This record gives sequence, structure tokens and C-alpha cells, in this order.
Amino acid sequence: MLSWVRKRVRGLRHAKPPVLAIVGNGAFNFEVVGQQSYQDRLSEVSAGRLEKGERIMVACRLRYELRPHYHRPAVRVEIAGQTVGYFPAEQAALYASAFEELERGGRIAECQGVLVGGQPDRPSFGIWLDFKPKLLTSVQLLQGRQSGGGRPD
Repeated sequence: MLSWVRKRVRGLRHAKPPVLAIVGNGAFNFEVVGQQSYQDRLSEVSAGRLEKGERIMVACRLRYELRPHYHRPAVRVEIAGQTVGYFPAEQAALYASAFEELERGGRIAECQGVLVGGQPDRPSFGIWLDFKPKLLTSVQLLQGRQSGGGRPD
């Protein structure tokens, strides 16, 4: 049994990290929804710093997800591998297929997020993303060219 564990751990050490596609431009004008369900996780990320007035920026991975109970694709927002919210349904309908295509190509979209709230007058945490859809399209076109697809120049 111990040999199985060693092989598994050795395999994890040599796993290829995902290639990140950065899809932000510094604006932080894209609001994440559903954070109310993830307040404990966002509070852990804040670790009391937001309450002290610090601006907390974090790397957010944007992942494709098919939500079976809704029967529609979604875009999940993760911090350190844990879900902290989702794209609003209207935006998810527009961009989910692009995130799915990126992931099929071995890439994961990432952008910066800024935590908000956590103050006495606004105790709930939220997150706003530095997400620019045009950059997502540019990454897709670049990926298509690298794999032999895409439009000719």
C-alpha cells in the first residue's frame, strides 16, 4: 500500500502546471455574484486586513462549469482553488464557451480581483474582477494559431 502512495505523490510532483491566460486590464469593474454563499472563504482570504482598511488584491481563476441543476454553462470564480462566486448569468452565457475552449487547450484564465466590504457599515464581503472580455478573445485567437487553427493573418 505504501508503494501506491509513493507513486501517487511522485506523480503529483511532476504534474504539469496549467498555462495561465491573463484576461484583465486594471479596471476592476466586473462584479461577481453568489458571494453570499462563500462569506467564510472570503473572510479567510481577508484575514482581517480588509477590516483594517487594506486593499486586498488576489489572483482569481475563471473556470468553465456546467451547472446540472440549471442546465446551463457557468463561469466559476476561484481563489486558491476554492469557489468564491460566479459570473452573472447573462455574462456566463456570453463567455462560458470561451473559457471551456481555453481549458480544452490546457489553459486557465486568470485575472486579479479586489475584495470589498468587511466593514461595519457593509459587513458582507464581495469581489470585483479585473476582467476584460476582449483579452479573452485575443488569448483564444493566439491559442488557435499555436495549435494550427484560427484565422490566417
